[in-house]
Amino acid sequence: MFNPTWFYVGVLYALGVWKLEVPKRVAVFFYALVFVFLYLPLTQDYVNLPVDFLKTLPPWAYTSDGTPPRNGQINDLTLQIIPWAHQVRESWKSLDAPLWNPFSASGYPLLANLQSSALSPLRILELPLSLGHAMTFEAAMKILIALTFTFLWCRRRGYSEIASVIGATAFGFSTFIIAWLHFPLITTACFVPAVFYLIDLLAERITYPRFVAAAAVWAVMLFGGHPETASHTFFLAFLYVLWIVAVERTAKWKLFLTLGGAMVIAALLAAPVLVPFAEAVTKSKRYQELAQNPPGAEVPHSDWRSTIALFQPKFFNGTHAEAISGFAGYLGVAAWFALLAHVIAKRKWRSREMFFVIATLIVLGVILQWPVISDVFHLVFRLAANARMRLMLALLMAVQSAALVDLIERDKRSVLIGIGCAFAMLLAFLPSAREGSMLAIVPSVIVLMIAILVTRYPQPATLFLVVAIVAELWEAGGDWNPVVPNRWLYPKTPLIEKLDALTKNIPSNQPYRIAGKDATLFPNTSAVYGYEDVRAHDPMVNGRYVGLLRVITNYDTSAYFAPWVGWEKRFIDFLNVRYIVTPADGELPPRYRLVYNGFDGRIFENPDALPRFYAVRNVVIEFNDAAMIRRLGELEGWSHTALLDELKVESRQMHDDFFRPRRDDAPVATAEILEASPTRYRLHVKAPRYSLVASSVPWWPGWKVERNGARVDPIRVNGGFLGFAVPQGELDVEVWYDPWSFRLGAIIAALTAVVLIGIGSRRYL
Repeated sequence: MFNPTWFYVGVLYALGVWKLEVPKRVAVFFYALVFVFLYLPLTQDYVNLPVDFLKTLPPWAYTSDGTPPRNGQINDLTLQIIPWAHQVRESWKSLDAPLWNPFSASGYPLLANLQSSALSPLRILELPLSLGHAMTFEAAMKILIALTFTFLWCRRRGYSEIASVIGATAFGFSTFIIAWLHFPLITTACFVPAVFYLIDLLAERITYPRFVAAAAVWAVMLFGGHPETASHTFFLAFLYVLWIVAVERTAKWKLFLTLGGAMVIAALLAAPVLVPFAEAVTKSKRYQELAQNPPGAEVPHSDWRSTIALFQPKFFNGTHAEAISGFAGYLGVAAWFALLAHVIAKRKWRSREMFFVIATLIVLGVILQWPVISDVFHLVFRLAANARMRLMLALLMAVQSAALVDLIERDKRSVLIGIGCAFAMLLAFLPSAREGSMLAIVPSVIVLMIAILVTRYPQPATLFLVVAIVAELWEAGGDWNPVVPNRWLYPKTPLIEKLDALTKNIPSNQPYRIAGKDATLFPNTSAVYGYEDVRAHDPMVNGRYVGLLRVITNYDTSAYFAPWVGWEKRFIDFLNVRYIVTPADGELPPRYRLVYNGFDGRIFENPDALPRFYAVRNVVIEFNDAAMIRRLGELEGWSHTALLDELKVESRQMHDDFFRPRRDDAPVATAEILEASPTRYRLHVKAPRYSLVASSVPWWPGWKVERNGARVDPIRVNGGFLGFAVPQGELDVEVWYDPWSFRLGAIIAALTAVVLIGIGSRRYL
């Protein structure tokens, strides 16, 4: 299969650096590094994704030869990130905004789940490629962006070209970038050096283009989908600006106002994701869990083993990704000691290098949970995963590596002191050698030895130093994302092909959902095949929905791999579950009909599955929350009864028709679905009186109902689902998802862009 990814990446990168101050030879070198690092995924039918993890789960496990996945730590890629990317891509290719995710938890917002990166420029640029090649494209561009802006920042600091290349290489291939390469975390993190580069530009001279560029970079970071990284970047950037203004005094306090203004503009430009996120976050499972159990101040992976892994990632086998992800080459350790010695010797207390020395200690204090530093930081960032501050450590160590190389010509003594201290630090790891491997430090020792040669023979040895640093970093993180054949990317098994065959016989106006027993067709993965699942696997999932699952079916929402257990409950009928997939030996209660029995699993049909929308005979209102929960847990007659916790009546007739007793043989309203899509339904309803139409579409702001062309308010039914009332007669009803949050955000962003362009036009045209 022809793979054009290498060419596509090359063309876009060339266009991207065309106007930047990056020499052609440096740009070619960066592209060559990425080309070699991702050679198979860029040029052939391979991906560097941990999709071999699928072979541990049914129905794909039947294809396994028993070999364990090469990296099971980052299974979130396989079970969440890639399926969300697929959904976003399919929405954009169909010219629909990716607002709603119908494929998990019966439906909840997609764009508001920031980790879908729905508006990330990289995700949009990848659309011409297939899914596997698109993920490779993103990976390559992230590394190139990190390399390029770190180089530009180092050059702006006054470091030589070769020193800046070393700093860029150290960050671009740091274990943080490589370990989390395919996560939205890096879609944001790769732009962090650009923030500091633009701070330096604005500190030098404030101009409108630089101001707009700063706002654009922050907006792109927010679009990337990881607000924690943006908040950590803000923390270090704030300290950086404070140092420039208050300590160096090379810029005025106006710099704070300029950068603050740029961040405000960035937030306005990113409003299409920030406003929906703000609407969704308080309704999410994760937020509700944090509200009930606020996180403690403990930062994970701050023990001695993790400290060693921070500076020697392969010292211990099987170290967690969080622990190893602050490594940007061991030269950075020597650089910190060297800069400290240089500052002391030359009394450069107000220099930028002194800031790097102090900032490194602060970041280490957060990561390793030093008293006071960690406590104060946690007070401000208590909801963030503060172990991820390793990103800032990797960046600081990379830039200090560039500073060390640049320092060689001016202060060799300090450089040699730094290298000596780095060697001494390696000796401190010797007592742990029984548990670890001293062979793991060999690449770092080689780097330090070549660095010594650079102090004596700078011209030839510096090139060898670049090679040694690349080799050290590739050895540390190069195998973190396993390279596997593209055919392993969600292959169709006989069970999935059977589901496809069954679906062909079902009319498009009869949408249905599936469920799985244990880990079969794990939640989110079904999205790749177009099947809507009722199970959930996402912290941003609808908290009310999973709460109902917990109450009604005993669904363990606290479990990472939460299995569905309520097979005997009729709630699964209400959820429109028509097919259930199980492992090959799976058993279900007798009411489910076996329709497929294969070596990769079984499929059972639920003959009692209710339609997505249907009219109910009985309406019960219950204002007491405890009583409502009890009734929902006991309810079995979902097909004819709906529970309400509030109701705004349209008329007295509606109230009487809803709640007055009726004869058992009284006619019942009917609701026929004429057209169905994940975000729009058209129904024809015949009602002998005011009636309630219930649905298994989860209740969420943005769902709208229109009867015969007139807008009406939806009604929340059964604790957390969409419903609506219809008066007597025949009616055409439309139900669609159109959240005000996205519309408002898009308007804000568009107006902001127009104002920025208008101001720029008046200034420069």
